[in-house]
Amino acid sequence: MEGGDFRLEAQGGRLTFRTSSFEARMGSVLSPVVYSHELSAMLAAALPAAAAFLLLGGAGLWRYPALVAAYAAGFFFFRLLVFKKRSLTLEADGNTGEIILKLPFRGAKKFRAEEVERVEARHTTITTGNPDGLRQVEKIALHHHTVLPELDKPMDFHTVRLHLKGGRPLDIYSGHNSKDAAELVVEIRKFLTPETGGEDA
Repeated sequence: MEGGDFRLEAQGGRLTFRTSSFEARMGSVLSPVVYSHELSAMLAAALPAAAAFLLLGGAGLWRYPALVAAYAAGFFFFRLLVFKKRSLTLEADGNTGEIILKLPFRGAKKFRAEEVERVEARHTTITTGNPDGLRQVEKIALHHHTVLPELDKPMDFHTVRLHLKGGRPLDIYSGHNSKDAAELVVEIRKFLTPETGGEDA
């Protein structure tokens, strides 16, 4: 099973789920078309390029090839290592009953399949908390002949959540498509509780 921002495989008694969409948040107030990982890497790459240009001040024309090389190297470094997409991974072993959840910057969490009380999909609507700031951003964008539509439009998220016995819920997926969330819940339930056909008790 695969979607635009996730991949789930269940075979040979193992389930592997990986997604880059696991947090329900608005993100930047700027449109993704304007503000992206690529733009962030381009801006950051200006630092090593400027450093190379200044350090080779006495090298004459050699400064310019060095500037270009430093900028290109900086762009690939920041894009591939700093501003890359982070992914959540969930691995479940049906034979041992062990589940490992790996979260970016937060390490791995291990628990048993029998600790999962239920799996559910939840719907959340998030609205911006700073409408005046959005109006200001829109005005600045218009001055630069750029239109940023629907900045204040509420965003709907459909989150897949694991409830552990005696513990806090774990969100493993959060996307805008309700069908994706519903199908993920069915597949994960089916793997964890095959004897009930994936239905919650």
